[in-house]
Amino acid sequence: MNIKERRTIRKYTQQPISDELLNRLLEETARTQTMGNLQLYSVVVTKSAEMKKKLAPAHFNQPMITEAPIVLTICADFRRTTDWCECRNAAPGYNNLLSFMNAATDALLYTQTFCNLAEEEGLGVCFLGTTIYMPQQIIEVLGLPKLVFPIATLTVGWPDEEPALSDRLPLKSFVHNETYKPYTEQSINSFYAYKEALEENKHFVEINNKETLAQVFTDIRYTKKDNELMSQGFLDTLLQQDFIKPDSTPMLSVVETRPEVLECDVVRFQNKKEKWVAFVGFLDGQPYEIFTGLMDDDEGIALPKSVTSGRIIKHIDRDGQKRYDFQFINKRGYKTTIEGLSEKFNPEYWDYAKLISGVLRYRMPIDHVIRLVTSLQLEKDSINSWKVGVARVLRKYLPESQQEELPEEE
Repeated sequence: MNIKERRTIRKYTQQPISDELLNRLLEETARTQTMGNLQLYSVVVTKSAEMKKKLAPAHFNQPMITEAPIVLTICADFRRTTDWCECRNAAPGYNNLLSFMNAATDALLYTQTFCNLAEEEGLGVCFLGTTIYMPQQIIEVLGLPKLVFPIATLTVGWPDEEPALSDRLPLKSFVHNETYKPYTEQSINSFYAYKEALEENKHFVEINNKETLAQVFTDIRYTKKDNELMSQGFLDTLLQQDFIKPDSTPMLSVVETRPEVLECDVVRFQNKKEKWVAFVGFLDGQPYEIFTGLMDDDEGIALPKSVTSGRIIKHIDRDGQKRYDFQFINKRGYKTTIEGLSEKFNPEYWDYAKLISGVLRYRMPIDHVIRLVTSLQLEKDSINSWKVGVARVLRKYLPESQQEELPEEE
């Protein structure tokens, strides 16, 4: 197949792939480059409907996971090499970040070579970037031991579609001669003009209520908040799989002065048949402050149901008085601001919210914050309801395994 004609295939026929063909491709792919000739990868082949169904949630339930005849999970693997060393009276030292990078590189080289060989045979392949978003789930489903980490997932089958070719940036946009040349606004405009002018991309911008294609990526597809949260999950899983040591994980720094603007989640829930809402401000991908209380349209919280995120802005007037405003982008693409967010809820809630925001800002782990909140001995039923609401909101920012360890909500 001509590489200029290659397409990502997400729909497949029911024609099976023979074991002979699959094993030949897997074996031939092993001729690809590898660090120290150690072949620091393993491939888990998934064919059964049951196992595909278990894998699907880790890939956001994309339909090709369950519909493709074969799913391949390619892993960075220093387990096998470590076991070999230990069986040969050699002392391995591969539970570190450099070893992970070497094994991950090997796994990606293997992945790309397999794609090329499979497509030469007429097979269709889809590379799933979601693999490193939810590594913990994949590890649990596939039973991956320590020093093994999922790097790439491929769905493979005989094509049942011929999608349009994806656009690509011009050569001069990514090739730098001799030294890296900084981009200018003029060169950016030139390099991205074709991509931004495509009708499908214009439509993409329109249906997402954005001004530019770049905003679709920054505000919806790959947001800063999501990237930072998943980065933390990635680091946690590297720690679990023994590729980094506890004392080598980066510590979140304490920011004494609250930034003027924080990205924010809007979380709605019911508490004793009452409608509640929480605004959770983020810094470095972690909850940093929280405002929560009863929804009350009459008092000014007139928030469209479609709004799930925005920004919390600290405003200081001429007299030095502080307030916190919530700003979101409406469906027409205009900024809408709700002023005085801290004044919209019961003052008693606000006082307790300052306490909880304080411990969040000093980076107390979320599970400890939840235990603190649930342990508060409060007299009023309304404040106890608030307490339960805060705990419920914060739970959503914990991995499932940690959620199970926490006491049940009252």
